[in-house]
Amino acid sequence: MKKTLFALSLIMLFPIGANAETESSTADNAPAATEQTASIESPTVNSGTIESSGTVNSTVASATDNSEVKDIQQAKDDTIDQIEKETGVKKSSDPIGSEHDTNKIREMLKGETMKSIITPSEVDSYTDQQLLNAMTLCERISSDTYGLDVSGYARILQALYKDKSLSWDKIENIMNYNPSNYTNALEMIDQIDSLQAYLAALYPSNSSFMPIRQMSNQELSNVLKYISPIQEKMIGTEGDFFPGIIAWISRYAEKDEVRNGVTTSSTTETSTTESSTVTSTTNSAENKAPAKDNNDKKEDKGGFLPKTGEERRTWLTAAGVIILAIIAFIMIRRNRKK
Repeated sequence: MKKTLFALSLIMLFPIGANAETESSTADNAPAATEQTASIESPTVNSGTIESSGTVNSTVASATDNSEVKDIQQAKDDTIDQIEKETGVKKSSDPIGSEHDTNKIREMLKGETMKSIITPSEVDSYTDQQLLNAMTLCERISSDTYGLDVSGYARILQALYKDKSLSWDKIENIMNYNPSNYTNALEMIDQIDSLQAYLAALYPSNSSFMPIRQMSNQELSNVLKYISPIQEKMIGTEGDFFPGIIAWISRYAEKDEVRNGVTTSSTTETSTTESSTVTSTTNSAENKAPAKDNNDKKEDKGGFLPKTGEERRTWLTAAGVIILAIIAFIMIRRNRKK
């Protein structure tokens, strides 16, 4: 009988011990697997910089592609090209400047190179005051866009007093408003009505010299908002804004997406993209990081035992001892009865 009970106890304890060894082995290997998974999925945190599937910097850098201000020189060239096409007057390396001697003005207008634009007899038909008015307007348009040569001046003179698509009376009344006095296009929005009157007088849509598309206040505000970051970057990198603000307004007034406020220039876009990219990457890292912390907390609930599977093995050993004690107790009772 004793041998039978002892054999039965061994049979019962064997699966328990084997199971303890298996669970211990699994527990020992679990940390390595966890570490391997973490190394694949979790972002690397290095001195406060989060890196996931490539660095944030590389992601942000790619966001600056297709940028309106990525190449300032190209942006300037495109604006100048458009004004040259509209006016038929090239940006001059030798602008007419501020000439107020009417005799010299007439002399320039009668030069050989000017005969295809204006005849000597036409020059003589203009009064000295008309020549001076045209020169005043030429100086302002040069400030609004870029320097004009004598051919540009002749075209302005004709727009004022030949085809009369420009009215000096309207222009004179609004000349106190100077768009070049603003350091940023956004400041012009507060005086949008004055800007509208200025454009209507100097650059009406029917002008024979430089027409600018007529826009609503909202459309013009959208154009100014688009120009603002370009202007800010240009002044920051080059110290000035060239060509003048009116040239930029003229260029973007023809772009439906800018005029309707569908798009913004790249400085704003890049800033927003960088912010969303960093936030998204950070959130991704934070969502993964707590998982490891939670696992650590669960492992810590085991008290003072090391995290190697010993907790389960000790419990199974204790269970085996209890079973042996019960068997021994039964055997002692039977011996006493005998």
